[in-house]
Amino acid sequence: MDYVALKASHAGFAYLSILLFVIRFGLFSFKPMLRSNLVLKILPHLIDTALIVLAVLLTMQMMQYPFVHGWLTAKVLALVAYIGLGVVAIKRGNVMAFIAAVLIFAYMIAVAKSKTAMPWSTMFGA
Repeated sequence: MDYVALKASHAGFAYLSILLFVIRFGLFSFKPMLRSNLVLKILPHLIDTALIVLAVLLTMQMMQYPFVHGWLTAKVLALVAYIGLGVVAIKRGNVMAFIAAVLIFAYMIAVAKSKTAMPWSTMFGA
């Protein structure tokens, strides 16, 4: 698979992942009985697995790796925080964890687009 297709697929799965996260948080907040829905339990894992596989393929194709290249290290560390906050948000219905997870997701998108760990520096010319 070429770089453009990998990047587009990875981005598509990233947007699907956050969309499903937001939908699940909303559904579970208003209809807690939906937590036992098999599709809502399995689908996020399938999407996130595809997302991570595509991320690994992208890093290999770009020959840029976490813990070698700062922007990818920032994305991996942000991903760990996003996952932890996402678990707290979904399992406990914690609104603050949900908001923090969404903000971290936005940070990861900004890092990916700017290829820097401090994407606001490119936005504001700092």
